[in-house]
Amino acid sequence: MNFMKKICLSLAALMLTAMGCMAQQVQLPAPQKAGGKSVMETLWSRSSGNEYSNKMLSQQDLSNLLFAAIGQNRENGKLTSPTASNKQEIRVFVFTAEGVSEYMNKENSLKPVTSGDHRQLIAGRQDWVMTAPVVLLIVADETLFGSNNERSKLMMALDAGIVSENINMFCAGMGLVTRPRASMDSDALKKLLGFDDTKVPLLNNPVGYPK
Repeated sequence: MNFMKKICLSLAALMLTAMGCMAQQVQLPAPQKAGGKSVMETLWSRSSGNEYSNKMLSQQDLSNLLFAAIGQNRENGKLTSPTASNKQEIRVFVFTAEGVSEYMNKENSLKPVTSGDHRQLIAGRQDWVMTAPVVLLIVADETLFGSNNERSKLMMALDAGIVSENINMFCAGMGLVTRPRASMDSDALKKLLGFDDTKVPLLNNPVGYPK
């Protein structure tokens, strides 16, 4: 009985340790302020692709990518991607083979959400998405926007599109591959992330180095 009790206590301790690790945010390197192609060169290079190297993005490239998406670029808290009335209702989640994290733009860090490879929920029948080492999920949070009427839903969709375009242009300028998508299992993603109906997955961008 004592032996079993020790095993149970050990398992409980391991679970608490794992939960504590999951709760810790991962600080990313500071986003760089220089690099890549000029604006016009980037526009000429912009294209969608679906063939990726299996190499994981470096922490610096991931930091730069997320900063381009919705990073804080001014001391007043405003972002690289404009939003209607500066609501800042768009949230970005990072899916990899190891787990899912949310990008916390004020701290430029990743907040772990869950472990495991859940990219299939975004891929659907397009298996090539699984070959991208990083998949960014763009979510509109109606509680942050403060309304969910038809006009508000339109504005949130436009804001999500702006974030996706920031990702597309960053990838074109930095030699990465991406493709904007709307296909995904939204219901399964909401369940995985613990969302209620006020959190709406809208778009996603698989991202990686060229194959």
